Amino acid sequence: MKLLIAFLRLVRYPNLIYIALTQFLLQYCVVAPVLTYNGETPSLSWLSFCLLSLSTVLIAAAGNIINDYFDINIDIINKPEKMVLDKIINRRWAMAWHTIFNMAGVSIGFIVAWRIGVIYLGFTQVICSLILWFYSTSFKRQVLIGNVLISLLTALAVVVVGFYEKQIYESFEAIMSPIGRKLIQVIGVYALFAFIISLIREIVKDLEDMLGDSKDGCRTIPIVWGVNPAKQICYALMLALLILILLVQIRIAFIGWWPAIIYLALLVQAPVFYIYVLLKKAHLPEHYHKVSSLVKWLMLSGILSMIFFKILL
Repeated sequence: MKLLIAFLRLVRYPNLIYIALTQFLLQYCVVAPVLTYNGETPSLSWLSFCLLSLSTVLIAAAGNIINDYFDINIDIINKPEKMVLDKIINRRWAMAWHTIFNMAGVSIGFIVAWRIGVIYLGFTQVICSLILWFYSTSFKRQVLIGNVLISLLTALAVVVVGFYEKQIYESFEAIMSPIGRKLIQVIGVYALFAFIISLIREIVKDLEDMLGDSKDGCRTIPIVWGVNPAKQICYALMLALLILILLVQIRIAFIGWWPAIIYLALLVQAPVFYIYVLLKKAHLPEHYHKVSSLVKWLMLSGILSMIFFKILL
């Protein structure tokens, strides 16, 4: 049991649940209802969708393992009590599981692409796997690049569901059709939301891990540019997030989705202001850790807003 718990911590199972939940809600609360409302049928069957989600989760798990593998020296300083590698799980076994998960994730991705007749979509998972490897070995230690890459991958976990819909991938004419535009707009908004939220959290985590990162030679934003500039970037991203949500609220006000507007105001916009206040006061690792946890909950509340498409459409 101890080994199983350690393994779940190694792959960061809450993050994997987030990914699976995001894709499930997007497919069955947004994509499928929008297509059905317009007299279309989703390209992905239940089995194909489950395989696609499993593929994404496996590659993300492999990325988490390899990230911890290369972060051992940092984790010894930043969070020794939470370390799993070398304490409970051998590094060789970690690398073995990383390889198995990557190979399985990429293979399943190609199977799904083959099932819908667009084999080249399988290379999406290959690209994600390579990015996660280079992030852990190099990009993570460079200013901004690592943060942006992880945030892009978070957004891609949303977008990838749309990739497999024929209304989007078949042709430019299909994309320019009313239903194609609608899908792109909705998926694009959630992808942008995921990107901004992830980037905020990545920078806050860099603030939390400054001590260990600096001793390992990492060139993160707070180390190279300073704590205040890092916070200023987070403030700007929060403002961008608030503007994005406001634009969405204005758009859905025209179709009378008032419950969704109230939900966004109370469970997304209001928490952003609270997070801003906490981040402004934060100066210790435990303060930043609290902010990071709240940002994660903010991401969840944003993801759950997809339910309104199922209820109100």
